[in-house]
Amino acid sequence: MKYKLAPTKQFIKMLKSQPQDIKKQIKKTLRQLQENPAYPSLRSKKYQSIDGVWESSINMKYRILWQYGVEQPDTIILLAVGDHEIL
Repeated sequence: MKYKLAPTKQFIKMLKSQPQDIKKQIKKTLRQLQENPAYPSLRSKKYQSIDGVWESSINMKYRILWQYGVEQPDTIILLAVGDHEIL
């Protein structure tokens, strides 16, 4: 199943502030996430601090926080993107 991606305003704001080289990696990560959230290189796992939220790795420093849509289970809601220090 191919998931629909629904970025929040916060996600878009955070995305715009990322370095250009990281934006390219984010784009690739989002394509993989859309195709298969369990794709091995994403290292997706439940985010421990917030119930129902998942994290996926962009690289060893950056990650994306997301959750499945409650009313639309075929949708992934993109919550935040950034390095491990700010997330």
